[in-house]
Amino acid sequence: MTSVPLRERQRDALRADIGRTALRLFAERGYDAVTTEAIAEEVGISPSTFFRHVPSKEHLLLGAAQRGRARIVANFRNRPRDEAVEDSLVAAILARTSQFVDDDETVELWRRAMASAPAGLQRASLLDHEDCDELIAAVAERLGSRSTAAQLRAGVLVRSSVAAVEYAYEWWLRNGSRSSLHVLTQQALDLVMHGFAVPTSRRG
Repeated sequence: MTSVPLRERQRDALRADIGRTALRLFAERGYDAVTTEAIAEEVGISPSTFFRHVPSKEHLLLGAAQRGRARIVANFRNRPRDEAVEDSLVAAILARTSQFVDDDETVELWRRAMASAPAGLQRASLLDHEDCDELIAAVAERLGSRSTAAQLRAGVLVRSSVAAVEYAYEWWLRNGSRSSLHVLTQQALDLVMHGFAVPTSRRG
């Protein structure tokens, strides 16, 4: 097993420190009120050192989320070929949100930080059109047909799932919740996959 060189470990540790500090400051003061200089000062480094390790202030908020969304298509493609396409899509999406389950403190900081960010940045952490199109193509491929009906099914399935996930995410950002983002996403996807009908016994 090859050990990681000391200098690389030190770089990784500094990047992690910058990231944690930035989230804390964003959550405490609001995203727009925190400058890169303030983050660097809090960490105890110069602005030039900051930019040697972090490309931008936005990256500190969006980096992890964007890496996670890039995995969704790969997650889908790695699902068993004989699994129902709907189940594969749900599993691929939930594999992303499951990463938020085990670190409540960091996730809450990130939620508060993101909630304070401009709407454009909030949406940038979700699937963009390019991601959606790639996922639609992967779903259509799994359906094994080039027919109009199969293409339409793939598009509606992906777009409706993404819309449900986006709403769960936006609700979580605005309101917080005793339920995790992962659980809210599961609930939203369950509604899409199994419908909105109210059971007869609950109708007034």
